[in-house]
Amino acid sequence: MLEASEISYKVVQDLATDPGGNTVILINETPATISMWDYGTGRSNRQIDTVRFAFEGDYTIKFSAVTAGGIVELEPKTITVTQNNLNYVNDPLWTALSGGVGNEKTWVLDMNATYFDGPLFFYGTQNGWEGACMEEGGDCWNWNPVYRENTWLMPDGDYGTMTFSLKNGPYVNVNHLMLPGRGTENGTYFLDVDTKTLTMTDATPLHDASRDACVANWGDIQLLSLTENSMQFGVMRKSECEGAALLVYNFVPIQ
Repeated sequence: MLEASEISYKVVQDLATDPGGNTVILINETPATISMWDYGTGRSNRQIDTVRFAFEGDYTIKFSAVTAGGIVELEPKTITVTQNNLNYVNDPLWTALSGGVGNEKTWVLDMNATYFDGPLFFYGTQNGWEGACMEEGGDCWNWNPVYRENTWLMPDGDYGTMTFSLKNGPYVNVNHLMLPGRGTENGTYFLDVDTKTLTMTDATPLHDASRDACVANWGDIQLLSLTENSMQFGVMRKSECEGAALLVYNFVPIQ
């Protein structure tokens, strides 16, 4: 196994792009290793990645390398972002999700069919934004069951709340009332408006207990729709759980 002294990584603040140091380039300089980045508002496995911090403050960048002999953890590096750059979160989708900069917004599963026919739909593995097929001839289909006619899908009840905040940072709080093993989770999130994906770190979206073990990464989320009054997103079901598919959970905001 490589020693820590044999592994090198860089964290470079691109001051030409952002004088406040908001744009940060992460570079793994050691060939034949797999990166494990944790930059506070998300995680990455890319050899070279670029992250953008909208809010000023100190951020700790943690890096580990997966080598042939195991995982080697290196000393973290701390950077200081000296200015806000709210352009990185100033998009209608960010506002729809969180209420906008300085605000927060709380969502619940649509158990009462307020906007959708129920809290849970099913889509193919290659369905994406607005249900479109992301690959011609791909695994694209959908089943949108009416919950009142299919209550066997998941128990009725209060599943708790999920709050996305943009108060001094992209923070998320999830209170799992139907999953006591998860309880209250506090983490961060990142919304990629180009790919229509949402990443949650150290917190998982509201969901039912029967499918808790059927998703490998609850924080890896494909958005299907997001407006001021509704949100749909999908997580990938494992193939061993009745076949790979997008489990699409439907949410409405607390008014």
